[in-house]
Amino acid sequence: MASNPTPDDDDILIALAEDLADGCHDHEVTVGIKQNTETVLRTALAAVGTTRVTEGTTSGAVDTAFDTLQAADAAGSVVLKNCRLRLVKLLGTQYSSGWQTAGWPNNTTAIPTQQDQRFTLLGSLKNYFTANPAAESVDMEATAAICAAAHVAISNARAAVNTAETNRTTAKKAAAEAVRTLRKRVRGLIDELGTLLAEDDARYETFGLNIPANASAPEGIEELTLTALGSGKVHVVWSYATRMTGTRVLRKLPGPDEEFASVGTSAGLEKVLTGQPVGALIEIQVVPYNEGGDGSASPTKTLTVT
Repeated sequence: MASNPTPDDDDILIALAEDLADGCHDHEVTVGIKQNTETVLRTALAAVGTTRVTEGTTSGAVDTAFDTLQAADAAGSVVLKNCRLRLVKLLGTQYSSGWQTAGWPNNTTAIPTQQDQRFTLLGSLKNYFTANPAAESVDMEATAAICAAAHVAISNARAAVNTAETNRTTAKKAAAEAVRTLRKRVRGLIDELGTLLAEDDARYETFGLNIPANASAPEGIEELTLTALGSGKVHVVWSYATRMTGTRVLRKLPGPDEEFASVGTSAGLEKVLTGQPVGALIEIQVVPYNEGGDGSASPTKTLTVT
């Protein structure tokens, strides 16, 4: 007897949920579905879509915040270089108590290599020049005001990074929770159908499921995309096929006697092939399968491995 497992892969779960919702639209009333209805499924699907968009947006905000921080740190490094040149004129090139008073760390007059130390040093120099105005030089752009402005810019950028990372973490949790809810609804409907339909009821297939008493092979995969990633790696991505529970990835190498051979399977909709022969023109196709057998192979695509 065929089973209808709950997909572990999130993308396949979403695709199956769409099929289940369509099946509910057509048969919900006649079958007598009460718990995991079309409305319930589509609400759960919408939540997954919304939270995924938010997760992507917050991830982009983190990248932007880091770019801003790097720019502020780079500008702060210029200020530190100017301040160092000013202090060399006043204190010499050798590390001394004067350099220590100015806030220079690590017993050296070199500009710190760590961002945290550069940030802290800018604050120390602001205090140093404030307490020792005669040490300032407007012409050399080494003043308390300049150090304070650079310190504030980095401080604000660091705070923005922390906020952006917090928002991303919150969004990831919300997205994961939305997927968990959808998975619960999908499993619930499959179980509900098991109590409402006979094991040989053909309507299982209208929900994108196998008929428990007589599994059918999945439908064919219609789309296949190959991307060369370099270093002998190839990213293979394919579209969902109704009733698929897994996919075999087949590869054909150059040569008249070569034939397609398996290079692995996937429970999802993608696979990265490694160790491919660099410079070779390979052919790839993928075949969906379930307990009922193999579905139609995808179109064959070719790619030169880089």
